[in-house]
Amino acid sequence: MRKGLLIILDGYGEGKQYPYNPVIKADTPFLKSLKAQSKTEIKTDSEAVGLLPHTMGGSEVGHMTIGAGRIIHSTASAIANDIKSGAFEKNEKFVSLIKKLDKNGGDLHLIGMMSDKNIHSDINHAIEIIRLTKTHAKHIYIHFISDGRDTNSFVAPKYLKMINTAIKSARNTEIISVSGRLYAMDREGILDRTTKAFDAMFHPKKFIDSTKIEDYIKSQYDAGNTDEYIEPISVKSSFKAVKKEDILFFFNFREDRLRQIVKMTESLGCDIYTMANVGGTKSVALYPEKMVEHTLSEHLSNLGLRQVKVSESTKYAHVTYFLNGGREEPFKNEDRIHVPTIKVDRFDKTPKMRAYEITNKAVQSIKSGYDAVIVNYSNPDMIGHTGNYEATKIALEYLDKCVKRLVDSAIKNNYAIVITADHGNAEYMKNEDGSNNTAHTLNHVFFVVIIDGKVVKTKAYGGFKDVAPTLLDAMQVEKNPYFEGKSLIQS
Repeated sequence: MRKGLLIILDGYGEGKQYPYNPVIKADTPFLKSLKAQSKTEIKTDSEAVGLLPHTMGGSEVGHMTIGAGRIIHSTASAIANDIKSGAFEKNEKFVSLIKKLDKNGGDLHLIGMMSDKNIHSDINHAIEIIRLTKTHAKHIYIHFISDGRDTNSFVAPKYLKMINTAIKSARNTEIISVSGRLYAMDREGILDRTTKAFDAMFHPKKFIDSTKIEDYIKSQYDAGNTDEYIEPISVKSSFKAVKKEDILFFFNFREDRLRQIVKMTESLGCDIYTMANVGGTKSVALYPEKMVEHTLSEHLSNLGLRQVKVSESTKYAHVTYFLNGGREEPFKNEDRIHVPTIKVDRFDKTPKMRAYEITNKAVQSIKSGYDAVIVNYSNPDMIGHTGNYEATKIALEYLDKCVKRLVDSAIKNNYAIVITADHGNAEYMKNEDGSNNTAHTLNHVFFVVIIDGKVVKTKAYGGFKDVAPTLLDAMQVEKNPYFEGKSLIQS
């Protein structure tokens, strides 16, 4: 048996040669040397990770698929299929929501991110909910959260138009707050941000007129704020205060960025519905996710092996909760090292992030003899999301040095090493119209296996379901019979 190291470079994709591809342009001799020796590419999107066709992958589904060793069909796919078939309105939890509105005469607060990229949400789900509830709710109050991260930076007016079109036929429906996702969907524990969004939604003090929402958004652009950073604002409406007979419905289907805001709304004392489970909150989920069993971490634990997960807080849930198939608690012999992310409003101010500290912790873990060390570096994704080309180059160049130091330590201590990414982002920084790209991509990612200090030959193509089987193969430990993926190592 060998000990194993899995390195996930979050958001480090393999794109085409063009002037704004930091993955190609940055001075990263170590990573480029590894990739020159391994031509394997991993597909990151759509059906390969259980998503709808032509849908970008993300950190959640990437880590989930890596840990599961098989494709897990996403909540987004289930919702889309149910809406198409008519099963959505017959969902047991949705029916209970409708019955409560009919019985109590309450208002519905519909809260979520207006985007069509299917990373955290789908605006079409919101439009369907409006259609199905407009004759049951006394009022429908919409809380518009703008994206600008999984989408381009200045597209909120497009989604505003879609919502306004949808509510034309609903006399009782109106937008009553607007907030950028930086505030409403913070996951870094920066509660001041969440509070600003919460107050704009439910404790309004400063208003704009309902006919001036687009003007407000454009004024935010003029002030230098993209959709992600739009400052929370209330919109004049008939809304007075939340009553116990009202219902809050968060329509995002990904839960990691909802935890803070959903937890905060519990103080309002009314029923809370969500599309999917939101950990640590008292909400009713329409699509409760079943925990994925027989994951990589569970298998290592069952074999009696010691494992450790190392990341900074912005990706902590991905390398723990999602990699473990939706399980919060660590398995037996599983440790977690959590490096707090530097609290800034824009990550391009700190492109090195906590890569140095993560490397130190990972090297210490190797020296202390863990059987499996799993590391997530978040720089490519978090800096890539800012759309700042130069900052992303700095991040990748610094990351190259950190990864080299970690790999050198692992080789010295006889570890088998697997290096990959979970989706693309940092390799595509400008769109054809010259605007900054802040979204994920459909690009493949690289895949490298190092055994006895040498890059070994691997198959040309694979999926994330093949990563864990490959790691086990490289470690020479017992296969997981529940994995559907196969080792990519060629004998």
